Amino acid sequence: MENRMKLIFDAASHLFINKGYARTQMKDIAKEIGLSTGMLYVYFTGKRDILSFLLKGTIDPAFVTQEFELPIRSELFNSLDNEIMEAFEQNTKAFSDRLDDITNYPLEQMLSDAFDVISKYGIGCLLIEKNPNDSGKLTDYYREYRQKFYNQVLSYITQYMQNGTFRQVELPEYVTRLIIETLSWWGMHITNDAFEIQKNITAQTAKSICMDNLLHAYKR
Repeated sequence: MENRMKLIFDAASHLFINKGYARTQMKDIAKEIGLSTGMLYVYFTGKRDILSFLLKGTIDPAFVTQEFELPIRSELFNSLDNEIMEAFEQNTKAFSDRLDDITNYPLEQMLSDAFDVISKYGIGCLLIEKNPNDSGKLTDYYREYRQKFYNQVLSYITQYMQNGTFRQVELPEYVTRLIIETLSWWGMHITNDAFEIQKNITAQTAKSICMDNLLHAYKR
């Protein structure tokens, strides 16, 4: 069952991100992994629970491969919104820990940490981004989280410019957006919803390419 649940996770996340939750039917998910639609209903009673399963699996990867009593019960996701918001809050706090003193927090480490956050929660973020009308209050919360993340990166870049480790730019706010978009492209888009998806690229390879380009462009 562990392998079957991972197949469902991969197929459903691909369809919900690229085709959209509203346009995806249970039969589409079943077809993607070579199951009958009836067999998929053995695991899930509907696609709302599958979406919850995907979001839960983003913040807790071990959840995907645990043993379940089938079909998976909706009650497992009663506190999911709060769990996701708590995960975002923890990341916001952790990523801001060095803002008061960047002496021992070089640009390379900040970019590496930012990439890891984006990559870790990439599928969940894309599920919300691509399906805002089906994500409930998570949509507004995610917008707030993105703004906080942007403000944090901008604060770091401003300080790196002041200490001379980041090249001087005229509009740091736009450079910050460009950096975040680059991190996002390599951290989540290229493996999930690029025009030509590259599933075989490892997270480490994507990170290395991304970091090399950003540091070449902006490190002083």
